[in-house]
Amino acid sequence: MVDQRHESILVPINGVAVPFNIRTLKNISKSDEGETTFLRLNFITPGAGAAVASNKQELSFIRSLTFKSSDILRFSELYNEINALKKDQVKREQEKSTMADIVEQDKLIEVRNTRPTRLADVFIRPGPDNKRIPGGLEIHKNGLRYVHPVRQHSVDLLFNNIKHMIFQPSKHELVVLLHFHLKNPIMLGKKKVYDVQFCKEVSDSAFDETGNRKRRFTRYGDEDEIQAEIDERINRDRLDKLFKAFAEAVAEQSNNLIDLDIPFYDASFMGVPLRSRVRLQPTVDCLVHLSDPPFFLVSISDIELVHLERVQFGLKNFDFVIVFKDYKKTPVHVNTVPIEQLDDVKEWLDSVNIPFSEGPVNLNWSQIMKTINDSPRDFFLDGGWSFLGDTPLSDDENDSPSESEFELDEDEDNDQSSDDYSDSDDDGDAYSSDESESTPDDDDDEEEGDDWDTLDRKARQYDERHTRGNFFAPTNKRAKVSNSSADSNRRPPPKKSFSRR
Repeated sequence: MVDQRHESILVPINGVAVPFNIRTLKNISKSDEGETTFLRLNFITPGAGAAVASNKQELSFIRSLTFKSSDILRFSELYNEINALKKDQVKREQEKSTMADIVEQDKLIEVRNTRPTRLADVFIRPGPDNKRIPGGLEIHKNGLRYVHPVRQHSVDLLFNNIKHMIFQPSKHELVVLLHFHLKNPIMLGKKKVYDVQFCKEVSDSAFDETGNRKRRFTRYGDEDEIQAEIDERINRDRLDKLFKAFAEAVAEQSNNLIDLDIPFYDASFMGVPLRSRVRLQPTVDCLVHLSDPPFFLVSISDIELVHLERVQFGLKNFDFVIVFKDYKKTPVHVNTVPIEQLDDVKEWLDSVNIPFSEGPVNLNWSQIMKTINDSPRDFFLDGGWSFLGDTPLSDDENDSPSESEFELDEDEDNDQSSDDYSDSDDDGDAYSSDESESTPDDDDDEEEGDDWDTLDRKARQYDERHTRGNFFAPTNKRAKVSNSSADSNRRPPPKKSFSRR
Protein backbone atom coordinates (compact mmCIF):
# COMPACT_ATOMS: atom_id res chain seq x y z
CA MET A 1 0.00 0.00 0.00
CA VAL A 2 1.01 3.67 -0.40
CA ASP A 3 1.33 6.11 2.52
CA GLN A 4 0.92 9.59 1.02
CA ARG A 5 1.36 11.36 4.35
CA HIS A 6 4.76 9.87 5.14
CA GLU A 7 5.83 9.55 1.48
CA SER A 8 6.42 5.83 1.87
CA ILE A 9 5.34 2.53 0.41
CA LEU A 10 4.58 -0.57 2.53
CA VAL A 11 5.61 -3.91 1.05
CA PRO A 12 4.99 -7.37 2.59
CA ILE A 13 8.16 -9.30 3.47
CA ASN A 14 7.66 -12.61 5.27
CA GLY A 15 4.22 -11.51 6.35
CA VAL A 16 5.43 -8.20 7.79
CA ALA A 17 4.67 -4.76 6.27
CA VAL A 18 8.07 -3.10 5.74
CA PRO A 19 8.10 0.65 4.93
CA PHE A 20 10.38 2.13 2.26
CA ASN A 21 10.67 5.84 1.75
CA ILE A 22 9.85 6.95 -1.77
CA ARG A 23 13.34 8.53 -2.07
CA THR A 24 14.90 5.05 -1.94
CA LEU A 25 12.85 3.90 -4.94
CA LYS A 26 14.56 4.21 -8.30
CA ASN A 27 11.69 3.12 -10.57
CA ILE A 28 8.81 0.68 -10.83
CA SER A 29 7.76 -1.61 -13.66
CA LYS A 30 4.71 -3.79 -14.37
CA SER A 31 4.40 -6.74 -16.72
CA ASP A 32 1.54 -9.13 -17.50
CA GLU A 33 1.98 -12.82 -18.29
CA GLY A 34 -1.34 -14.45 -18.98
CA GLU A 35 -3.58 -14.05 -15.95
CA THR A 36 -0.66 -13.11 -13.66
CA THR A 37 0.73 -9.60 -13.13
CA PHE A 38 4.29 -8.91 -11.94
CA LEU A 39 5.17 -5.71 -10.08
CA ARG A 40 8.92 -4.99 -9.79
CA LEU A 41 10.34 -2.32 -7.44
CA ASN A 42 13.93 -1.24 -8.20
CA PHE A 43 15.73 0.57 -5.37
CA ILE A 44 18.73 2.90 -5.33
CA THR A 45 21.90 1.00 -4.43
CA PRO A 46 25.64 1.75 -4.59
CA GLY A 47 26.77 1.86 -8.20
CA ALA A 48 23.26 2.54 -9.43
CA GLY A 49 23.87 6.19 -10.25
CA ALA A 50 23.12 7.72 -6.85
CA ALA A 51 25.14 8.85 -3.85
CA VAL A 52 24.68 6.11 -1.27
CA ALA A 53 26.77 5.26 1.78
CA SER A 54 28.75 2.48 0.08
CA ASN A 55 31.91 2.89 2.16
CA LYS A 56 30.47 0.70 4.92
CA GLN A 57 31.05 -2.85 3.78
CA GLU A 58 28.88 -4.37 6.53
CA LEU A 59 25.70 -2.80 5.12
CA SER A 60 23.35 -4.80 2.93
CA PHE A 61 21.19 -3.26 0.22
CA ILE A 62 18.05 -4.53 -1.45
CA ARG A 63 18.37 -4.07 -5.19
CA SER A 64 14.83 -5.06 -6.23
CA LEU A 65 11.61 -6.71 -5.06
CA THR A 66 9.20 -8.54 -7.34
CA PHE A 67 5.59 -9.38 -6.49
CA LYS A 68 3.05 -11.33 -8.50
CA SER A 69 -0.71 -11.50 -8.26
CA SER A 70 -3.72 -12.54 -10.26
CA ASP A 71 -5.55 -9.34 -9.28
CA ILE A 72 -4.63 -7.23 -12.31
CA LEU A 73 -6.80 -4.24 -11.34
CA ARG A 74 -5.27 -3.92 -7.86
CA PHE A 75 -1.70 -4.06 -9.17
CA SER A 76 -2.58 -1.43 -11.79
CA GLU A 77 -3.87 0.90 -9.06
CA LEU A 78 -0.72 0.36 -6.97
CA TYR A 79 1.47 0.99 -10.02
CA ASN A 80 -0.26 4.32 -10.74
CA GLU A 81 -0.22 5.45 -7.09
CA ILE A 82 3.49 4.70 -6.63
CA ASN A 83 4.36 6.43 -9.91
CA ALA A 84 2.37 9.53 -8.92
CA LEU A 85 4.07 9.63 -5.50
CA LYS A 86 7.51 9.33 -7.14
CA LYS A 87 6.75 12.15 -9.61
CA ASP A 88 5.62 14.45 -6.80
CA GLN A 89 8.80 13.69 -4.86
CA VAL A 90 11.03 14.42 -7.88
CA LYS A 91 9.17 17.67 -8.54
CA ARG A 92 9.59 18.81 -4.95
CA GLU A 93 13.31 18.01 -5.07
CA GLN A 94 13.72 20.05 -8.24
CA GLU A 95 11.88 23.01 -6.75
CA LYS A 96 14.01 22.75 -3.64
CA SER A 97 17.24 22.80 -5.65
CA THR A 98 15.91 25.73 -7.69
CA MET A 99 15.06 27.73 -4.59
CA ALA A 100 18.38 26.91 -2.90
CA ASP A 101 20.09 30.15 -4.04
CA ILE A 102 16.96 32.32 -3.89
CA VAL A 103 17.58 35.06 -1.33
CA GLU A 104 14.60 36.53 0.45
CA GLN A 105 14.23 40.12 -0.69
CA ASP A 106 13.24 43.13 1.36
CA LYS A 107 9.78 44.56 0.94
CA LEU A 108 9.27 47.32 -1.57
CA ILE A 109 8.52 50.70 -0.01
CA GLU A 110 5.90 52.33 -2.19
CA VAL A 111 5.65 56.03 -2.90
CA ARG A 112 2.68 57.56 -1.10
CA ASN A 113 0.72 60.77 -1.70
CA THR A 114 2.44 61.34 -5.04
CA ARG A 115 2.30 59.62 -8.38
CA PRO A 116 5.45 57.55 -9.00
CA THR A 117 7.53 58.03 -12.12
CA ARG A 118 6.11 55.58 -14.63
CA LEU A 119 7.21 54.04 -17.92
CA ALA A 120 3.97 52.98 -19.59
CA ASP A 121 3.18 50.33 -22.21
CA VAL A 122 6.34 48.26 -21.93
CA PHE A 123 6.78 44.51 -22.23
CA ILE A 124 8.67 42.42 -19.69
CA ARG A 125 11.05 39.70 -20.82
CA PRO A 126 10.87 36.90 -19.83
CA GLY A 127 7.15 37.24 -19.28
CA PRO A 128 5.33 35.57 -16.38
CA ASP A 129 2.93 33.98 -18.88
CA ASN A 130 2.78 33.34 -22.59
CA LYS A 131 0.52 36.31 -23.34
CA ARG A 132 2.34 39.51 -24.24
CA ILE A 133 0.36 42.34 -22.72
CA PRO A 134 2.12 45.66 -22.03
CA GLY A 135 2.30 46.92 -18.47
CA GLY A 136 3.79 49.79 -16.50
CA LEU A 137 7.16 50.13 -14.75
CA GLU A 138 7.18 52.40 -11.69
CA ILE A 139 9.96 53.89 -9.56
CA HIS A 140 9.45 53.63 -5.80
CA LYS A 141 11.62 54.52 -2.83
CA ASN A 142 13.83 51.43 -2.75
CA GLY A 143 13.12 49.70 -6.03
CA LEU A 144 11.06 49.21 -9.16
CA ARG A 145 7.68 47.58 -9.63
CA TYR A 146 6.23 46.22 -12.85
CA VAL A 147 2.44 46.04 -12.77
CA HIS A 148 0.56 43.67 -15.08
CA PRO A 149 -2.66 45.41 -16.21
CA VAL A 150 -4.87 42.31 -16.48
CA ARG A 151 -3.90 39.83 -13.78
CA GLN A 152 -2.70 42.42 -11.30
CA HIS A 153 0.60 40.56 -11.21
CA SER A 154 3.60 42.59 -10.04
CA VAL A 155 7.36 42.07 -10.26
CA ASP A 156 9.55 43.91 -7.74
CA LEU A 157 13.22 44.76 -8.38
CA LEU A 158 15.02 46.26 -5.40
CA PHE A 159 17.91 48.66 -5.89
CA ASN A 160 20.20 46.68 -3.59
CA ASN A 161 19.72 43.58 -5.77
CA ILE A 162 20.47 45.26 -9.13
CA LYS A 163 24.05 44.74 -10.32
CA HIS A 164 23.89 46.30 -13.80
CA MET A 165 21.40 48.59 -15.52
CA ILE A 166 21.89 48.80 -19.29
CA PHE A 167 20.02 51.09 -21.65
CA GLN A 168 20.18 50.01 -25.29
CA PRO A 169 18.86 52.62 -27.75
CA SER A 170 16.82 51.72 -30.81
CA LYS A 171 19.62 52.46 -33.29
CA HIS A 172 20.31 49.34 -35.40
CA GLU A 173 17.51 47.54 -33.50
CA LEU A 174 13.74 47.09 -33.67
CA VAL A 175 13.20 47.71 -29.95
CA VAL A 176 14.40 50.11 -27.29
CA LEU A 177 15.06 48.38 -24.00
CA LEU A 178 16.14 48.75 -20.40
CA HIS A 179 17.91 45.69 -19.00
CA PHE A 180 18.56 44.80 -15.34
CA HIS A 181 21.08 42.16 -14.27
CA LEU A 182 20.52 41.00 -10.68
CA LYS A 183 22.93 39.97 -7.97
CA ASN A 184 20.61 37.27 -6.66
CA PRO A 185 17.98 35.51 -8.80
CA ILE A 186 14.26 36.02 -8.39
CA MET A 187 11.29 33.86 -9.31
CA LEU A 188 9.42 35.16 -12.34
CA GLY A 189 6.42 32.91 -12.62
CA LYS A 190 7.96 29.45 -12.31
CA LYS A 191 11.36 30.50 -13.66
CA LYS A 192 14.46 31.51 -11.76
CA VAL A 193 16.00 34.48 -13.57
CA TYR A 194 19.03 36.72 -13.20
CA ASP A 195 18.06 39.07 -16.05
CA VAL A 196 14.87 41.10 -16.39
CA GLN A 197 14.24 43.33 -19.38
CA PHE A 198 11.66 45.96 -20.26
CA CYS A 199 11.30 46.88 -23.93
CA LYS A 200 9.06 48.53 -26.48
CA GLU A 201 8.82 48.25 -30.25
CA VAL A 202 9.79 51.29 -32.28
CA SER A 203 8.48 50.25 -35.71
CA ASP A 204 5.00 49.59 -37.02
CA SER A 205 6.29 46.37 -38.57
CA ALA A 206 7.27 45.03 -35.14
CA PHE A 207 3.98 44.11 -33.52
CA ASP A 208 2.54 41.03 -31.86
CA GLU A 209 0.94 38.71 -34.40
CA THR A 210 -0.93 36.89 -31.62
CA GLY A 211 -2.39 40.05 -30.10
CA ASN A 212 -5.64 41.82 -30.86
CA ARG A 213 -4.07 44.78 -32.62
CA LYS A 214 -5.21 45.11 -36.19
CA ARG A 215 -2.80 45.78 -39.00
CA ARG A 216 -2.98 49.40 -40.09
CA PHE A 217 -3.89 49.84 -43.74
CA THR A 218 -1.10 51.57 -45.60
CA ARG A 219 -0.58 52.51 -49.19
CA TYR A 220 2.81 51.60 -50.57
CA GLY A 221 3.47 54.76 -52.53
CA ASP A 222 6.70 56.72 -52.47
CA GLU A 223 5.24 59.60 -50.47
CA ASP A 224 3.73 57.25 -47.90
CA GLU A 225 7.01 55.38 -47.50
CA ILE A 226 8.93 58.61 -47.02
CA GLN A 227 6.40 59.81 -44.46
CA ALA A 228 6.53 56.43 -42.68
CA GLU A 229 10.32 56.66 -42.44
CA ILE A 230 10.07 60.17 -41.03
CA ASP A 231 7.47 59.08 -38.47
CA GLU A 232 9.57 56.08 -37.46
CA ARG A 233 12.66 58.26 -37.01
CA ILE A 234 10.69 60.68 -34.84
CA ASN A 235 9.25 57.80 -32.81
CA ARG A 236 12.71 56.29 -32.30
CA ASP A 237 14.12 59.56 -31.00
CA ARG A 238 11.14 60.04 -28.69
CA LEU A 239 11.37 56.55 -27.19
CA ASP A 240 15.15 56.76 -26.79
CA LYS A 241 14.83 59.99 -24.85
CA LEU A 242 11.97 58.58 -22.78
CA PHE A 243 13.81 55.38 -21.79
CA LYS A 244 17.08 57.19 -21.13
CA ALA A 245 15.36 59.76 -18.92
CA PHE A 246 13.67 56.95 -16.98
CA ALA A 247 17.01 55.15 -16.52
CA GLU A 248 18.64 58.34 -15.26
CA ALA A 249 15.74 58.77 -12.82
CA VAL A 250 16.33 55.21 -11.55
CA ALA A 251 20.03 55.95 -10.99
CA GLU A 252 19.17 59.16 -9.16
CA GLN A 253 16.53 57.50 -6.97
CA SER A 254 19.02 54.79 -5.97
CA ASN A 255 21.47 57.44 -4.71
CA ASN A 256 23.92 56.46 -7.46
CA LEU A 257 23.95 52.88 -6.21
CA ILE A 258 23.19 51.86 -9.81
CA ASP A 259 25.17 53.18 -12.77
CA LEU A 260 23.67 53.63 -16.21
CA ASP A 261 25.54 51.67 -18.88
CA ILE A 262 25.15 51.89 -22.67
CA PRO A 263 26.57 49.39 -25.22
CA PHE A 264 29.23 50.49 -27.72
CA TYR A 265 27.94 49.42 -31.12
CA ASP A 266 31.11 50.48 -32.95
CA ALA A 267 33.16 48.03 -30.86
CA SER A 268 30.75 45.11 -31.36
CA PHE A 269 31.60 41.81 -33.04
CA MET A 270 29.76 38.67 -34.13
CA GLY A 271 29.95 35.38 -32.27
CA VAL A 272 28.07 32.32 -30.99
CA PRO A 273 27.87 32.48 -27.17
CA LEU A 274 24.83 30.23 -26.76
CA ARG A 275 22.81 28.73 -29.61
CA SER A 276 22.89 31.20 -32.48
CA ARG A 277 25.22 33.74 -34.05
CA VAL A 278 24.54 37.17 -32.55
CA ARG A 279 26.18 40.55 -32.18
CA LEU A 280 28.09 40.99 -28.91
CA GLN A 281 28.49 44.56 -27.69
CA PRO A 282 30.92 45.70 -25.00
CA THR A 283 29.88 48.21 -22.37
CA VAL A 284 31.89 49.88 -19.64
CA ASP A 285 31.29 46.99 -17.23
CA CYS A 286 29.98 44.09 -19.35
CA LEU A 287 29.92 42.14 -22.59
CA VAL A 288 26.29 41.75 -23.61
CA HIS A 289 23.75 40.59 -26.14
CA LEU A 290 20.31 41.88 -25.16
CA SER A 291 18.32 42.15 -28.39
CA ASP A 292 16.80 38.67 -28.30
CA PRO A 293 16.42 35.97 -25.65
CA PRO A 294 18.30 34.06 -24.41
CA PHE A 295 20.26 37.02 -23.10
CA PHE A 296 24.03 36.97 -22.71
CA LEU A 297 25.76 39.12 -20.10
CA VAL A 298 29.22 38.72 -18.56
CA SER A 299 30.57 41.17 -15.98
CA ILE A 300 34.12 42.34 -16.67
CA SER A 301 34.87 42.41 -12.95
CA ASP A 302 34.24 38.64 -12.78
CA ILE A 303 36.69 37.73 -15.56
CA GLU A 304 40.09 36.25 -14.68
CA LEU A 305 41.44 35.97 -18.23
CA VAL A 306 40.45 35.30 -21.84
CA HIS A 307 42.08 32.70 -24.07
CA LEU A 308 41.78 33.02 -27.86
CA GLU A 309 41.59 29.64 -29.61
CA ARG A 310 42.06 28.52 -33.23
CA VAL A 311 44.15 31.59 -34.04
CA GLN A 312 46.20 30.41 -37.00
CA PHE A 313 46.82 31.34 -40.60
CA GLY A 314 44.22 30.08 -43.07
CA LEU A 315 41.19 29.90 -40.75
CA LYS A 316 38.29 32.30 -41.23
CA ASN A 317 37.03 32.16 -37.62
CA PHE A 318 38.39 31.86 -34.11
CA ASP A 319 36.96 31.18 -30.64
CA PHE A 320 37.64 32.63 -27.23
CA VAL A 321 37.05 31.30 -23.73
CA ILE A 322 36.21 33.48 -20.72
CA VAL A 323 37.63 32.14 -17.44
CA PHE A 324 36.05 33.54 -14.28
CA LYS A 325 37.74 34.43 -11.02
CA ASP A 326 35.46 31.91 -9.35
CA TYR A 327 37.01 28.71 -10.67
CA LYS A 328 33.90 26.72 -9.78
CA LYS A 329 32.03 28.50 -12.56
CA THR A 330 32.13 26.85 -15.95
CA PRO A 331 34.12 28.91 -18.50
CA VAL A 332 32.05 30.64 -21.16
CA HIS A 333 32.81 29.82 -24.80
CA VAL A 334 32.17 32.30 -27.61
CA ASN A 335 32.62 30.52 -30.93
CA THR A 336 32.89 31.44 -34.62
CA VAL A 337 34.17 34.99 -34.33
CA PRO A 338 35.40 36.31 -37.73
CA ILE A 339 39.18 36.43 -37.93
CA GLU A 340 38.91 39.96 -39.33
CA GLN A 341 37.70 41.11 -35.90
CA LEU A 342 40.61 39.57 -33.99
CA ASP A 343 42.33 42.93 -33.59
CA ASP A 344 39.07 44.52 -32.40
CA VAL A 345 38.65 41.86 -29.71
CA LYS A 346 42.26 42.26 -28.58
CA GLU A 347 41.90 46.03 -28.48
CA TRP A 348 38.77 45.76 -26.33
CA LEU A 349 40.40 43.28 -23.93
CA ASP A 350 43.44 45.52 -23.62
CA SER A 351 41.28 48.60 -22.99
CA VAL A 352 39.51 46.94 -20.02
CA ASN A 353 42.77 45.48 -18.60
CA ILE A 354 41.84 41.82 -19.09
CA PRO A 355 44.87 39.55 -19.67
CA PHE A 356 44.54 37.36 -22.74
CA SER A 357 46.50 34.69 -24.56
CA GLU A 358 46.09 32.89 -27.85
CA GLY A 359 46.71 29.44 -29.28
CA PRO A 360 46.09 27.48 -32.48
CA VAL A 361 43.94 24.68 -30.99
CA ASN A 362 40.93 24.20 -28.70
CA LEU A 363 41.69 23.10 -25.15
CA ASN A 364 39.85 20.69 -22.84
CA TRP A 365 38.60 23.25 -20.34
CA SER A 366 36.56 20.81 -18.27
CA GLN A 367 39.75 18.89 -17.46
CA ILE A 368 41.72 22.10 -16.88
CA MET A 369 39.18 23.46 -14.38
CA LYS A 370 38.96 20.08 -12.65
CA THR A 371 42.74 20.11 -12.17
CA ILE A 372 42.62 23.65 -10.78
CA ASN A 373 39.76 22.95 -8.36
CA ASP A 374 41.39 19.75 -7.11
CA SER A 375 44.58 21.56 -6.06
CA PRO A 376 44.73 25.32 -6.76
CA ARG A 377 48.00 25.73 -4.85
CA ASP A 378 49.84 23.10 -6.89
CA PHE A 379 48.43 24.59 -10.09
CA PHE A 380 49.93 28.02 -9.42
CA LEU A 381 53.19 26.55 -8.08
CA ASP A 382 53.60 24.76 -11.42
CA GLY A 383 53.32 28.04 -13.33
CA GLY A 384 49.60 28.78 -13.29
CA TRP A 385 48.25 30.08 -16.58
CA SER A 386 51.67 30.32 -18.21
CA PHE A 387 50.97 27.11 -20.15
CA LEU A 388 48.45 29.00 -22.30
CA GLY A 389 51.29 30.86 -24.00
CA ASP A 390 53.16 27.61 -24.70
CA THR A 391 50.41 25.90 -26.69
CA PRO A 392 52.08 23.73 -29.38
CA LEU A 393 51.38 24.49 -33.00
CA SER A 394 49.65 22.04 -35.29
CA ASP A 395 51.63 19.84 -37.70
CA ASP A 396 50.81 22.07 -40.67
CA GLU A 397 52.15 25.13 -38.90
CA ASN A 398 55.29 23.31 -37.76
CA ASP A 399 56.04 22.13 -41.31
CA SER A 400 55.38 25.47 -42.98
CA PRO A 401 58.20 28.04 -42.89
CA SER A 402 57.65 31.15 -40.85
CA GLU A 403 57.33 34.64 -42.16
CA SER A 404 60.79 35.54 -40.88
CA GLU A 405 62.29 32.73 -42.96
CA PHE A 406 60.61 34.10 -46.05
CA GLU A 407 62.00 37.53 -45.29
CA LEU A 408 65.48 36.10 -44.68
CA ASP A 409 65.43 34.25 -48.00
CA GLU A 410 64.25 37.39 -49.70
CA ASP A 411 67.12 39.39 -48.20
CA GLU A 412 69.62 36.78 -49.33
CA ASP A 413 68.16 36.80 -52.84
CA ASN A 414 68.30 40.57 -52.91
CA ASP A 415 71.95 40.50 -51.80
CA GLN A 416 72.80 37.91 -54.43
CA SER A 417 70.95 39.78 -57.15
CA SER A 418 72.64 43.02 -56.14
CA ASP A 419 76.01 41.25 -56.46
CA ASP A 420 75.02 40.06 -59.91
CA TYR A 421 74.02 43.57 -60.85
CA SER A 422 77.34 44.91 -59.60
CA ASP A 423 79.24 42.29 -61.62
CA SER A 424 77.35 43.21 -64.75
CA ASP A 425 78.07 46.85 -64.07
CA ASP A 426 81.74 46.03 -63.72
CA ASP A 427 81.67 44.23 -67.05
CA GLY A 428 79.96 47.21 -68.60
CA ASP A 429 82.59 49.51 -67.15
CA ALA A 430 85.33 47.29 -68.53
CA TYR A 431 83.72 47.31 -71.94
CA SER A 432 83.40 51.08 -71.85
CA SER A 433 87.00 51.40 -70.71
CA ASP A 434 88.12 49.26 -73.65
CA GLU A 435 86.28 51.56 -75.97
CA SER A 436 87.79 54.58 -74.29
CA GLU A 437 91.28 53.14 -74.87
CA SER A 438 90.89 53.37 -78.64
CA THR A 439 93.39 55.55 -80.48
CA PRO A 440 92.73 59.20 -81.10
CA ASP A 441 93.08 58.66 -84.84
CA ASP A 442 90.08 56.34 -84.85
CA ASP A 443 88.04 58.93 -82.98
CA ASP A 444 88.97 61.56 -85.50
CA ASP A 445 88.00 59.23 -88.36
CA GLU A 446 84.62 58.58 -86.79
CA GLU A 447 84.03 62.27 -86.25
CA GLU A 448 84.98 63.11 -89.87
CA GLY A 449 83.10 60.12 -91.39
CA ASP A 450 79.57 59.71 -92.70
CA ASP A 451 76.47 60.04 -90.58
CA TRP A 452 74.52 57.07 -89.15
CA ASP A 453 72.06 56.74 -92.04
CA THR A 454 74.84 56.51 -94.58
CA LEU A 455 76.74 53.93 -92.56
CA ASP A 456 73.61 51.84 -92.12
CA ARG A 457 72.90 51.88 -95.85
CA LYS A 458 76.47 50.85 -96.67
CA ALA A 459 76.28 48.00 -94.18
CA ARG A 460 73.12 46.60 -95.77
CA GLN A 461 74.68 46.76 -99.23
CA TYR A 462 77.78 44.97 -97.97
CA ASP A 463 75.69 42.21 -96.42
CA GLU A 464 73.70 41.70 -99.61
CA ARG A 465 76.85 41.36 -101.72
CA HIS A 466 78.73 38.93 -99.52
CA THR A 467 75.91 36.71 -98.23
CA ARG A 468 73.72 36.35 -101.30
CA GLY A 469 74.12 32.57 -101.45
CA ASN A 470 73.08 31.77 -97.83
CA PHE A 471 69.50 32.71 -96.79
CA PHE A 472 69.71 32.18 -93.03
CA ALA A 473 73.23 33.39 -92.37
CA PRO A 474 72.79 37.16 -92.63
CA THR A 475 69.51 37.35 -90.75
CA ASN A 476 70.63 35.08 -87.93
CA LYS A 477 73.96 36.75 -87.58
CA ARG A 478 72.46 40.19 -87.64
CA ALA A 479 69.69 39.21 -85.26
CA LYS A 480 72.20 37.71 -82.95
CA VAL A 481 74.31 40.81 -82.93
CA SER A 482 71.35 43.11 -82.42
CA ASN A 483 69.88 40.95 -79.65
CA SER A 484 73.17 40.72 -77.84
CA SER A 485 73.57 44.45 -77.94
CA ALA A 486 70.01 44.95 -76.71
CA ASP A 487 70.47 42.42 -73.91
CA SER A 488 73.66 44.09 -72.79
CA ASN A 489 71.78 47.36 -72.32
CA ARG A 490 68.68 45.81 -70.69
CA ARG A 491 68.69 45.29 -66.90
CA PRO A 492 67.07 42.15 -65.47
CA PRO A 493 63.62 42.68 -63.87
CA PRO A 494 63.53 42.80 -60.06
CA LYS A 495 62.55 39.62 -58.22
CA LYS A 496 59.07 39.36 -56.66
CA SER A 497 58.69 39.42 -52.90
CA PHE A 498 56.75 36.54 -51.25
CA SER A 499 56.69 37.99 -47.76
CA ARG A 500 53.28 39.00 -46.32
CA ARG A 501 52.92 42.69 -45.88
